[in-house]
Amino acid sequence: MNGLILLASIAALIVVVLARQIPLQILGRIFSPVLRPVMRLFRIKMAGRGGPGTVKAIHTGNSAWATVSRAARMRTETERALGEDFSHEDANIKKHGPLFNWLSVVVGYIRVPGELSEDVSERYHELGTRFFNGRVPISADCQNLYEDEEGAIIARQFPEDRGCLYLLNRMRHTINSNVRKLTVIFSAIISCVLIINLLYNDGGLLNFAALFGIGADISAGPVTISIEDFNKAAFAVLTTIGGFFAMWTAYYVEYAPYQRNNFRELSNFITRYLARLNDHFRTAEGQAKSVTVGQERDASKFSRDARKWHTNVMWIAWRIFFIESFLRGVMFQILRNTGYYLVLIPLIFLVVLAGLNATLSDLTAFDLGARLADLGVIFIGLFVSLIAVYIVFLRHAMTSIDEVNQDEWIGFDSLMLDNVLGEMVGKYAEDVGYWKNRIGGSF
Repeated sequence: MNGLILLASIAALIVVVLARQIPLQILGRIFSPVLRPVMRLFRIKMAGRGGPGTVKAIHTGNSAWATVSRAARMRTETERALGEDFSHEDANIKKHGPLFNWLSVVVGYIRVPGELSEDVSERYHELGTRFFNGRVPISADCQNLYEDEEGAIIARQFPEDRGCLYLLNRMRHTINSNVRKLTVIFSAIISCVLIINLLYNDGGLLNFAALFGIGADISAGPVTISIEDFNKAAFAVLTTIGGFFAMWTAYYVEYAPYQRNNFRELSNFITRYLARLNDHFRTAEGQAKSVTVGQERDASKFSRDARKWHTNVMWIAWRIFFIESFLRGVMFQILRNTGYYLVLIPLIFLVVLAGLNATLSDLTAFDLGARLADLGVIFIGLFVSLIAVYIVFLRHAMTSIDEVNQDEWIGFDSLMLDNVLGEMVGKYAEDVGYWKNRIGGSF
């Protein structure tokens, strides 16, 4: 019965850890009506954003409240900024895998037009004008993590790229979820191997000696192994090898290839998306340089077209810059959260096991030290080896991140924006110089 209670406790712990924020979100909704009067009583205000050009005064001690409230939120600040209607994007994302998951992106996902038409350039000019004349927000919700707040600002400033940002954020969720599942599964395997041996490896549950045709104690020089000790050792070997095989299967059959697919899909998508924007950038650059070419003689039309294409060039370049900045935040969150999972989840399992051991010791005559000594050196050595394998696997949980290589896509640095702007201004200056020399004098 004690063994079943311990295994059931581990199963409940697995569910709670995999559920992540769901229990906290449920509790947040339940206790929210109670907490609001308490917050008013202690003059604690919900953090928020100030008006234009102002920073809202936030209560002291906000960090403690933020820790609780942020965990109970249904969505992050970035997800709020991105909006809710992503039916097109979701329809063009395929989710694979029963336990660990990877996302594949259909070609039709990208909504950026294939060509920079006149209508598209007019829309870019309007969005670019709004951006370049806009105010930098200095007010922020300090309950948010910094990278979440930065991601939200980018999402609000560049609604044209919300589909791209949505995919990057969803990839982050999927990749981190895989790491969390892997750590929980491995920790559960280690815990189950330990509990099963502590409670059921008594040398009589499975008669391995009879299976191997051993009917008497085994003597090897000065060492004599009883049938009971042989059965304990064989049970320990069976369970630890089973644990190793389970971890090897989970890592190499699903986790490693699926995680690599996620990073590969992320890299391929960002490469295709930025390539589409680069095509628009080069079109806008060419149009900006050829404004004075042709039969058009209206100076005001020259001026308007030059302003429009110059804004297009700048706007597209800044979009690429901030998409890469958003990606940097995503990669930071992936690595940061992975580090949390790899440390905190095993620590949670260790604390729970220690608590269960203390409870079992109080309720029964169970003695962990005596039980480990009874299992013998063979089990302890095998279990330590299993823990070593566990650590090695988890240390390589993010090796597939090398699939994301900035050299593979056309980034902001590849645009050579300074040279492009210099060539555009130089082209206008050349045209002015040509006509001044042809007409003579100044005009």
